Parts: sequence; C-alpha cells; structure tokens
Amino acid sequence: MEYLLALSLSAFFTVLYFYFKANKIRNVKSKYIKKSEIIEAYENELLEILKNSNPSDKVTLKIEFLKKVNQELALNIFFEKDEIKQVLEKLSKMEC
Repeated sequence: MEYLLALSLSAFFTVLYFYFKANKIRNVKSKYIKKSEIIEAYENELLEILKNSNPSDKVTLKIEFLKKVNQELALNIFFEKDEIKQVLEKLSKMEC
C-alpha cells in the first residue's frame, strides 16, 4: 500500500513538472536577430569609445577594440570567417 502511494505521488509530481515546464514561454531568437544584436552592440561600444577618447588616442583605441572584436567573434558560433571580416571592415570604417 505504501509503495502504491509513493508511486502515485511521484507520478503526480512528474506530470505536474512536465505540465509547467511545457507551459513556459520561451523567448528563442533566430540566428539572424542574434547576429544583428551582437553587431549593433559592437557598433555602440565603438562609438562610445571614440566619443569619450582623446583625438590622439582614437586610432590606438580603435585598433585595440577591433582586435578584441576579432577574438570574440572568432569564438562565436554564429559567425563564419567571411562574416567576421565584413563586420570588422564595417567597424573599421566607422568614425565618431
């Protein structure tokens, strides 16, 4: 009798778990939206760096930033090599 009660309680809680797990709204972004958000974040960060730096330091800061972006995008699963190159070219042409 005790085993039947334990089995029914565990089955009940298992059903509740899967019911509430399935009802959660998942905000899954597509690959293209995620890419555009990443690129936009890099553009905003570069503009902020260029805006808040001295004119003589802008070139070195921009080069350091582009190196950082290159390293981060090389590890990112969303970007291929040609896409990384396009993003870096776009960022390198940006001016404040």
